[in-house]
Amino acid sequence: MMTRQEKALWAAVIILAAGVLVMGSLIVIRGLKPAEAAHEPEEEHNGAKAVALFDGQFITEDEWIEELKRTHGHEMLLQMLNEKAVNAEADRLQIRVTPEEIAERVKADAAGYESVDAYYQSMYAQLGLSPADVREEAAYQLKLEKIAIVNIDISDEEVDRYIDQHQEEFEPKKQYELAWIKLKTRKEANRTLDRLEQGEDFGKLAEELTLDEFTRQQGGRLGWIQEDDPFVSAEVLDTAKDLQAGDIAGPIQLEDEGYAVIQVIDIQKGEKQTNEEIRANVRKQLALNEAVPLTQLEAQLRDKYGANVVTDKTPEKGGK
Repeated sequence: MMTRQEKALWAAVIILAAGVLVMGSLIVIRGLKPAEAAHEPEEEHNGAKAVALFDGQFITEDEWIEELKRTHGHEMLLQMLNEKAVNAEADRLQIRVTPEEIAERVKADAAGYESVDAYYQSMYAQLGLSPADVREEAAYQLKLEKIAIVNIDISDEEVDRYIDQHQEEFEPKKQYELAWIKLKTRKEANRTLDRLEQGEDFGKLAEELTLDEFTRQQGGRLGWIQEDDPFVSAEVLDTAKDLQAGDIAGPIQLEDEGYAVIQVIDIQKGEKQTNEEIRANVRKQLALNEAVPLTQLEAQLRDKYGANVVTDKTPEKGGK
């Protein structure tokens, strides 16, 4: 079973392609500003600002920036060029992204978290992305998608056909706020259930017993889990479906290894989309299915606007 933190890392794969690189490029840019634009260093080593110390040896800001450039510099530059090319093409096509669209995208990306704020906190903890960074990345992706499908027409008949064939996709889905205690053996799980029946607190037992280090400090909380979440074992979800808010169940044998005792903290029914929302989303997805891959579109736009990396230093990753 994948933990909440690991799930956040999976979601981060989508954002890493742009968000982290944008953030990293800003670090590099700030590091390359003239000395008078930066704060005075607290400590210097041979005239260079020291940013870290290990075993008596200083790491300077210049060394830090050089390592960032060496390991991620090419990708950072490409992403900066992608943004400029996408913005230029969006301006040419008079494509705009509204604050409402950005909020809706962020809300969709935050599905499975306790709230949008919890999603923001996770993105900051995992990737160092602020809420503004996350919204900027959402705006970039929305622009890129709109450019990709601008000349693709999807008929009403195609939309109707898809909806008729995939009715289950549009049914509101339940979400469970879950906590768990992961244990090595069935005997340990049964012993834990006995302690819970005697009135011990679930969260405190999770902190004491769980094998899952990522949820230990949260009292075993996994957060909000959608009923068909592919990152959660079917055994856990199947058990949760038969429980009410406040119920505890186990032992549940996990597919990977070990056993779990779970607690359903709360249950909520997902919001039903309006017919207009369903049709708009289906039309967009069908159009994206016909469009060129978005990474290929980024490359095409860079070529169109003559965007090239001209630095003569392009060392391979891992090279010295």
